[in-house]
Amino acid sequence: MKLDQGKNNACIVGVGRSTISRDSGKTAVDLVVDACVNAIRHAGLTGDNIDGIATNQMSGVNGYQIADALRFPTVNWFGQMELPQVTAAWSLMEAAMAIEYGACDYAVVVMGLMKPKGSGSSGSRRDPFAGSSGPPKVGGDAQWMAPYGGSGFVFNHFMSRYMHVYNAPRETFGHIAVTARKHAMLNERAIARAPLTMEDYLNARWISDPFCLYDCDYPVDGYAAVVVTRADRARHLPNKAVQLVAGAQNTGPRTDMLQWDDHSNMGSKYAAKKLWTLIPGTTLKDIDVVMCYDGFTILTVNWIESFGFCGFGEAKDFLKGDMMQLGGSGIPMNTHGGMLSEGRVHGMGYIAEAADQLMGNCGERQVQNATRALVGQGGSVQNAALFLQTLD
Repeated sequence: MKLDQGKNNACIVGVGRSTISRDSGKTAVDLVVDACVNAIRHAGLTGDNIDGIATNQMSGVNGYQIADALRFPTVNWFGQMELPQVTAAWSLMEAAMAIEYGACDYAVVVMGLMKPKGSGSSGSRRDPFAGSSGPPKVGGDAQWMAPYGGSGFVFNHFMSRYMHVYNAPRETFGHIAVTARKHAMLNERAIARAPLTMEDYLNARWISDPFCLYDCDYPVDGYAAVVVTRADRARHLPNKAVQLVAGAQNTGPRTDMLQWDDHSNMGSKYAAKKLWTLIPGTTLKDIDVVMCYDGFTILTVNWIESFGFCGFGEAKDFLKGDMMQLGGSGIPMNTHGGMLSEGRVHGMGYIAEAADQLMGNCGERQVQNATRALVGQGGSVQNAALFLQTLD
């Protein structure tokens, strides 16, 4: 989608979050309600204004539950995505299109996850395909993965292939983890705020070679929400509005991870390439802050290269030093700590942070005079990219 800035295009006008914790003691509905209420209040609105809802099946809550829990008097539009990975970005794009076409006036977009209960190292060793008795029974794509221990989206093979093709050392990915933690130390919501050094990263326990502990995001109970409306309405609300100027989703040549053409890279390169075509004349020199998906560090590296910060395979040199850190020599990335350190507020954490940065609400970690942001979300074949800008 492409929007012509200056017209009545979709703008983020409010940002809200639930608590982020390892075990909230609340239900998913409780936390979704908290995030939505905080976003609606931040926008200077009430529940009576909201007539659109967008979320994703992975949130564990559907739009009908949200409408019922918040007692919205009238809901004219529901958006309920099913794709993983690109959840929050695509839900925001859906809501923007609904606003643009008049399907609703004010939409709340919410996403997050509950920490898996009873999992962890012992739980992950159990065969996810096994039944209560007898041998495992699988079908579809799973029949080709299960015999080799694979289940669902397994990204460590992307990292292995990347390291092999580009001769990338582990430090390449360590820079991502260290930068995320440095920023999380300035974020009072972040679940992981203890200092993290490169030595800590290199000496961390293995999860699944080549992933170590700090290559993986931090499971939490946590949700974030934004309120979206048209620019003409946004101008009369209390916050500096953040306009969704362009958004792109692109899977590349295949929609099947097992049949992907190049496992040293992912679909981020296609989504990023499409986004740049929607904002002609804009370059990285115009960007003030960037949010790159970090469910695993390899995904972040792919996004950095896909956006064009460096060539493919060149992150091992590009990321050295303070590049992409606050106060550093590049564009600050994941200033909230990302999912690696703030916690896995699945995709919406990046959008909420980008909006907060452009509104000027980030306190110690605020990027001065920030007006434009890139957001890249997803991994493997499912990816989406956004360009956000403050409304003039």
